[in-house]
Amino acid sequence: MFTIPHLRAQTTKLPSMPVLTELLRTSEGAMVWMREGKGFVAAGVAARYDHGPDAANTRFALASQWWTELLSTAEIRDDIHAPGTGLVCMGSFAFASASAAGSALIVPQVLVGTDGQRSWITFIGPVDRDVFDTLAPDARELVDAALRPSVVDYPSHGSVRVHDADVADYRSGVATIQQRIAAGDVRKVVFAREQRLHAQEPIDERYVIKRLAGAYPQCWTFAVDGLVGATPELLAATNGRTVEVEVLAGTLPRDGGASPEALQASAKDNTEHALAVESVVSELSKIADVEVGQTFVLELPNVLHLATDIRAQLSFDATSLQVAGALHPTAALGGTPTLAALEIISQVEGDRDRYGAPVGWMDARGGQWCVALRCARIEGTEVRAWAGGGILADSQPETEYAETEAKFAPILGALDASWTSRDA
Repeated sequence: MFTIPHLRAQTTKLPSMPVLTELLRTSEGAMVWMREGKGFVAAGVAARYDHGPDAANTRFALASQWWTELLSTAEIRDDIHAPGTGLVCMGSFAFASASAAGSALIVPQVLVGTDGQRSWITFIGPVDRDVFDTLAPDARELVDAALRPSVVDYPSHGSVRVHDADVADYRSGVATIQQRIAAGDVRKVVFAREQRLHAQEPIDERYVIKRLAGAYPQCWTFAVDGLVGATPELLAATNGRTVEVEVLAGTLPRDGGASPEALQASAKDNTEHALAVESVVSELSKIADVEVGQTFVLELPNVLHLATDIRAQLSFDATSLQVAGALHPTAALGGTPTLAALEIISQVEGDRDRYGAPVGWMDARGGQWCVALRCARIEGTEVRAWAGGGILADSQPETEYAETEAKFAPILGALDASWTSRDA
């Protein structure tokens, strides 16, 4: 079914501890995964799997199969044996299987990583060629940056204009969803809206990545296949058969002086959170023994989230992407019940692209997949960004709209897009 390249991956220790945000050497096509300064930066393409629109919903299964077959033929020499070493791929998936956005897994040629105690560099290429002969220019530049660290000042792109959707359209969407809730079709639907932005000059992804990582260190800052963001929500992390999930649902913007106590006391937000936790536990319980932690408040610079950590032990071997695919979309991004909510999302929103879908990485032992939130697609001077929230029977459109405003703040702030620069 697949054409599988025969690859060799070699991971060796680096003598110095790199600052990941200073390693980016090209203005577009960045591959980044980091949180609190730990993670990795990658460049070049040693192998790639693309999955187009698919009514049969096979993107996760086929991508996992491709990765498993790639691993089975690869030669891996790993001196570190840590998460993110050896053969690694990064991925970004469409929210809906039929989306025109498609999905992709990318195996880089060079990866530079750190876990805060050790740093490493991985070279990946065909087994029958010298890896240095196959490196793309951006991969060569990453090697040079890792071996000769320096502070880099990434250029700005000038002013950014925000072309926002009409508030009336948003209210209409909420009203439509609440009519379906009142009819008994669904209990909750996550309704997202899109903002389009235009910059004076082509946007340098490095500038956006560095600002996101600096402003939101608690989040996973990522860049994969043109999708850039800083997400707070862990969909599925695996190490062997151990699975970790962090469910986020129920949100208050911080600009109104909201307190953790107010969020914990909100009946609407607690209901929304309970539905999201229930959806994860329901799916995970089919394949694992599940342990649910206590709900707490995750405090971020722009919002407060109700959060619950979940741990599980798989009953069989599976890739981290298989686990993430089984959970996607949780009620935190789709709704309850899932199929009815997805039908309404398709009717009211249209194509979500890769917003709200799994984004992350895998190696031979496991991987991390987050939900693509607080993110944008960057293409030259044009940007598409998304934010959403859960709509229940008692949701107030103005309150929900304000929540999406707060959720847009990370990406708009990283782009230097002023809230007052919106077109009338």
